[in-house]
Amino acid sequence: PEGMTVLEMSKVFDQKLLNFDEKVFLELAMEKEGYLFPDTYFISPQAKVEEVLNQLTKNFDNKTSKLKSEFASSSHTFEDIIIMASIIEKEASGDDDREIISGILWKRISIGMPLQVDASLTYITGRDSSELTLSDLALTSEFNTYKHKDLPPTPISNPGLLSILAALKPETSPYLYYLHDSQGGIHYARNFEEHKKNKALYLN
Repeated sequence: PEGMTVLEMSKVFDQKLLNFDEKVFLELAMEKEGYLFPDTYFISPQAKVEEVLNQLTKNFDNKTSKLKSEFASSSHTFEDIIIMASIIEKEASGDDDREIISGILWKRISIGMPLQVDASLTYITGRDSSELTLSDLALTSEFNTYKHKDLPPTPISNPGLLSILAALKPETSPYLYYLHDSQGGIHYARNFEEHKKNKALYLN
């Protein structure tokens, strides 16, 4: 599925493939986080780690090559777009809000505001957004986008095509904040005061 991490992929392959070496996969795949395309694959149960990785990376290259002109016309680097797409994949609650969230996050970067996304912290802590602690928020890791401005150093998931397109084509809006309620609904705010009201209304 879209948004799976390398670690999550390794668990799936370990269950499905007979001779799969999870340790070797993680050693080879961690540096490919973000560049292993989520899709339906037909893989031999006997497949080795290298074959699996080759199939996933080839598919990524094939899918993104079809967007060559979009990448070329973007003001952001290829790597930054994939990192942003990996965040959007985790932050969006559905297809309808990807472009708006993309616009909000790129806007935060452009004005020097920290991204302040939980997704990058859950990536390094392994905890859900609701489980994050004050200690997590104080981490000095570059993946802590509450502490560090700009994008994290690497992708935090393997994004699908819709999130890559959203990173390439953000939607301009008056909003600077957003939050998800317990039902998965999304609520936008133009400033921090509006955001605080949304938190009081939808997060209790």
